[in-house]
Amino acid sequence: MQDVAVTPWSRIPPIARAFLRYVSRSPHPSVIPVLVLRSEVDDDIDAMTGRMFREVELELDSALAAGEVETVDVGDAVRFDYDTRLVLPALLTLGRLCVLANDVPIVRHVRDVDEELARESRTTTYNIVQALVDGDMRDAINDEEYEDFVTNARPKSRVAERAQARLAENVQRWFEKAETPAAVREHYEHAVDLSEGHQDDDEAFRDLLDRYHATEGTDRADVAEEIRESYKFAEHDEPLGLFDADSSLPYFLTQYLRVGILYEDMLNMYEADLDIDLGDDFKRAIVLMVIAAQVGLDDTDDYPEDRRTQLTPVTAELNLADDRETGVENLREVVVDYLDRAEACSPDHLTSMAIEFIRQQSLDRLAALPTSDQ
Repeated sequence: MQDVAVTPWSRIPPIARAFLRYVSRSPHPSVIPVLVLRSEVDDDIDAMTGRMFREVELELDSALAAGEVETVDVGDAVRFDYDTRLVLPALLTLGRLCVLANDVPIVRHVRDVDEELARESRTTTYNIVQALVDGDMRDAINDEEYEDFVTNARPKSRVAERAQARLAENVQRWFEKAETPAAVREHYEHAVDLSEGHQDDDEAFRDLLDRYHATEGTDRADVAEEIRESYKFAEHDEPLGLFDADSSLPYFLTQYLRVGILYEDMLNMYEADLDIDLGDDFKRAIVLMVIAAQVGLDDTDDYPEDRRTQLTPVTAELNLADDRETGVENLREVVVDYLDRAEACSPDHLTSMAIEFIRQQSLDRLAALPTSDQ
């Protein structure tokens, strides 16, 4: 098992460790322009989300004037923000498109830049970021989870509904534009349908976990085997195309339907809107990275709340293992396997550095899991 004791290396922030590890393995001058590109696309995404939330604040100002919401401090204008960690794949896709357009710092001064692709890529990214945040907000509202809605307006439930409705309206307006290919909407609706279908399965997965905790001895062993067969190593009735080679990975099917499909169709939306091929390697790297991040970061963070209520790869492994140390090691192997595969097919430095950052963050989070449930 990997040594998880505190060391001078582990005290270095994950983003710095990721950079040092990556550069030590890829000491090529071409890394430098990509580092600057990362900063540029970060700024682009920040500007996009800032613009998006300003529109939401205008919507909430109208609700305030109509008496539908109120601010915590009398007379204050409505402020609104939302956790946008989920847009990292859109950031990386924008970076990938900049590379394809030769719109990369330093390089753009010595090569012909496809100005039209560079411009349209940012427009498409803005629309896709709205679609991603709209979908995430909808899921949060359905689950009555409002902690990611950062606002001085109340009630939060009403604020969340108005914010999500505004984004949904903007997304539909994009779909209805004459210049937007029909395939963009088709990929979006495909992702929503499969994701909602997977959410319908959540109740069955919760029931499995409830039965596991309610039984002992042979009965518990039988339920544990059910979890392995229907959750950890679930099999799909049809080939998974781009991901056939990955379908035997632990938890692949359940996590692909939970989060992977959303980002595969996000990438398909990019390709349809821009009439461009992002490449199978890039698409596969993004989806595998997303699944690893879901397990190593989100599910690991949520373990204290999920451990008896939600079946996730983290609650499954920590329940099924003989002891906590073995469970954590099993989880580490799962996350690292996904990230190794993502890195092996990553076509560019920007994506590879993001994969390494998620690796370092995940190892930190897994090492910090409590040693017991007591």
